[in-house]
Amino acid sequence: MSDISWMILPVLSCVCIVLTLGWFGLHVLERGVIFVDLALAQVAALGTTYAVYLGHEPEGGVAFGMALAFTFIGAAAFSAARIYEERVPQEAIIGIAYAVSAATGILMIHFADDPHGGEKLEHLLVGNIVWVQPADLALLAGVCGAVGVVHFLFRKPFLQISYQPEEAVKERRVALWDLLFYATFGLALTAIVSVSGVLLVFSYLVIPAVIARLVVRGVMPRLLVAWAVGTVVSVLGVAVSYAHPTGPMIVAFFGIALLTVLVVYAVRKAASPAKALGQVAGIAVGLVAVLWGFAQLPPAEAHHHDEDALLAPVAPEGDALLAADPTARDAAARAAAGKPERAEALAAALTAEVDPSVRLTMAIALARCGDARALSALAELTRGDVPFVRMEADSALRALAAGTAPAYDPLAGPDTGAWVMWVAANPTLPATAATLELP
Repeated sequence: MSDISWMILPVLSCVCIVLTLGWFGLHVLERGVIFVDLALAQVAALGTTYAVYLGHEPEGGVAFGMALAFTFIGAAAFSAARIYEERVPQEAIIGIAYAVSAATGILMIHFADDPHGGEKLEHLLVGNIVWVQPADLALLAGVCGAVGVVHFLFRKPFLQISYQPEEAVKERRVALWDLLFYATFGLALTAIVSVSGVLLVFSYLVIPAVIARLVVRGVMPRLLVAWAVGTVVSVLGVAVSYAHPTGPMIVAFFGIALLTVLVVYAVRKAASPAKALGQVAGIAVGLVAVLWGFAQLPPAEAHHHDEDALLAPVAPEGDALLAADPTARDAAARAAAGKPERAEALAAALTAEVDPSVRLTMAIALARCGDARALSALAELTRGDVPFVRMEADSALRALAAGTAPAYDPLAGPDTGAWVMWVAANPTLPATAATLELP
C-alpha cells in the first residue's frame, strides 16, 4: 500500500520506547546488570500470564495490574540483591529470576488448558507493535512520560550510583535509590512489554547503548546517539514490516547496525587499518562461500500434501484441513488460485478456515478463480480484529470496486458494514479479479 499512515502509531510507540530504554540502557551497562531488563520484562510477562491463567485477556486491565504488581516485587528483589554481592553476583540472581519466571509462565499456560495459549505466549515474547492502538500508545506515553519526569528530577543520584558507585555508597542510601530506580524501570517495562514483547525490550535497551559507548564519550552524547540509533532503526523496521514480523525485523536491523559499528571500530583501532579491513573482507567472503556451499546441497525430500485433502471441508470429527499446518493450507490455496476447477474446494475450505491470514489467501485465490463468493468473504474479513488482514482485504476490494468503493478506513477499526452493503449491491465479480495479487 502506498499509504503510510499505518506507520504513525507504531513509530510513535517505538519513539516512546527508545527515549525511555535509551536512558536506562546507559545505566544498566555501567552497573553491569545487562540482563535486568530481560528479567524484569519476563517477571512482568509472568504477571500477565497469571492473569491469563485466571481467565483474563492479556490486553486487559487486570493483566496490566497483575504485571505491574509482579514487576514491583521483582524490582524490590533486585534492589535487595546487593547485600549478596560479596558471595553471589547480582547478575546471577537476575539470570535465575529470568529463567524461573519464563519456566513458570510456560507451566501456567499449560495448566490453563487454553487452546490459544501458544498464541498468547508468543504475543508476550514478541509483541505486536505494528498494530498498536491509540489507547495502547496513550498508556505507553503516559507511563514513560511519568518515569521520565522522575528520572529527570533525580538524575544526579541515579547517575552517581551508576557511574560513581563508591562515592554514592558514602553519600547516599543506595538501597532506597536502587529501589526507586528498579521500581520506575519496572513500571516502564510493564507498559513497554505489553506493546513490544519481552525479546524486543532487550534490543532496545542494550544495543543502542552499546553502539553509543563505542562511538562517543560522556552521558549526554551517548544518550543522544542511543536515541538516534533507536529511532532510525525503529522507522526502518516498521517501514518494512507491513507483511513481516515487526519485532524480529527491528532486532535484525539493530544487529546490522551493531555489526557495522563493531567492524568500523575494530578497523579504526587496529595497528594497520588496511590489514584489518582486508581481514574483515576475507571473513565476509569466506562466510558467503560457506553459506553458498550449503545452499547447493540437495534439500531433503519434501512431504507433499494432497491439495484436495488440504482444501476439503472440516467434518465434525476433524480431517486433514483441520490437522494440517496453516502454512500448508496457505500454500495449497495459493496453488489453487486462478484454477476455476478448484473453486468449490476453495470455497469449502474457506467456510471452515479459522486462521484470518489463511482465510485472506483463500478469498483472494477464490476471486482469481472467478468465483463471486470471494466478495462476501473479503467483505467479512474487513470486519475482523486483525488490522493487517483488514487492510489487505480492503485493498483487494478497492481494486475490484474501482471508483465505487465505499468510504472506509481499515486503520480506524473493523468495518461496520460498508463493504457488506457494497457487495450486496454489486454481487458480480469483475474481470479484474484475475489480476489480484496474493498477500
